[in-house]
Amino acid sequence: MDMVRSEGLMHEYAVRGDDGEVTQRIRALDHVDLSVQAGEFIAVLGHNGSGKSTFAKHVNALLFPDGGTLWVDGMDTKEEDRVWEIRQKAGMVFQNPDNQIIASVVEEDVAFGPENLGVEPTKIRTDVEDSLRAVNMLDYRSHSPNKLSGGQKQRVAIAGVLAMKPKCIVLDEPTAMLDPSGRQEVMRTIQRLNKEDNITILHITHYMEEAVQADRVVVMDHGKVVLNGTPREVFSQVETIKEIGLDVPQMTELAYRLRQEGLEVPADILTVEEMVDALCRLK
Repeated sequence: MDMVRSEGLMHEYAVRGDDGEVTQRIRALDHVDLSVQAGEFIAVLGHNGSGKSTFAKHVNALLFPDGGTLWVDGMDTKEEDRVWEIRQKAGMVFQNPDNQIIASVVEEDVAFGPENLGVEPTKIRTDVEDSLRAVNMLDYRSHSPNKLSGGQKQRVAIAGVLAMKPKCIVLDEPTAMLDPSGRQEVMRTIQRLNKEDNITILHITHYMEEAVQADRVVVMDHGKVVLNGTPREVFSQVETIKEIGLDVPQMTELAYRLRQEGLEVPADILTVEEMVDALCRLK
């Protein structure tokens, strides 16, 4: 079953002059056809302006199609009376957790979403506990978010989305502002929610090593999907990815260069362990 499906999805941004008149229209999404299965972990890659964040905002019904259609759990995002239901199904986590955390106490912040949905207070308490436990932040329930690290703040932001019981979580570069330790914290949380709770993950990122952990990688360029496949299938196309202006995982890059030098190593190497194994097999 498709959790997210787009057909011919289009979106344009209007550029206005000093007089307020539209001087130009920039097509951010150009006939995007994409399906995401329930329970799948998808990484979406692309340089700035590729359309990846615009697509993410469509999934959360923050933007609406200028053409084509996007469905979330079978609901058409163009149907205005379904917007809040869609946002419950597909929660969104943004790049900067400070823009998403609004309360002065962690558990109050996580409870904000369910309260606005009219959830019964007793159930809210249970949902908040479950959500904080899911991101390993229950011990910080009474803390001030301002005193948390970047990785901890982002996990609180994820808990706030979890408390609304979504089937899908859209993460728009959630690790971009974090140090390596914080990125690892968040990625472990994302992996656990996907594998253990079967939550569909749509992860927008520019870190290739994060994309390697996904079930499928989608690469966007100029508003179009240009590559779509498993991490091995996508990253083995090194030259195509470089033409788009993106990098590949370090071990895939090393394999590419070794092959250029005549060494017979696989082109689809992704990890250090796989590289060590390949080198040990060379005669």
